[in-house]
Amino acid sequence: MEAKKEKATEAAPETGNKGSAKNQTRTTVRALFQSGRKLTAKEINLVTGGNDARKVISDLRKEGLNIQDIRQSDRCKLYWLAQTNITYNE
Repeated sequence: MEAKKEKATEAAPETGNKGSAKNQTRTTVRALFQSGRKLTAKEINLVTGGNDARKVISDLRKEGLNIQDIRQSDRCKLYWLAQTNITYNE
């Protein structure tokens, strides 16, 4: 009789921390931008320990943050939070 072999590609069990880690990364990136820093995606990934800075930036833009960018001569994009001018009519 042959023993049944398990598949080597079976998924690891869920740890339940994926959502909270994503939220923590988003919170950290939001705080970086709100502090006035200008960062590349590579720098954001180094700070957060992740590898999806562009996705986080996209999500923050969808939430309404006015994140601007410019392509630098080394072809990397520099991201920052643009200040909004609020005008009050009295």
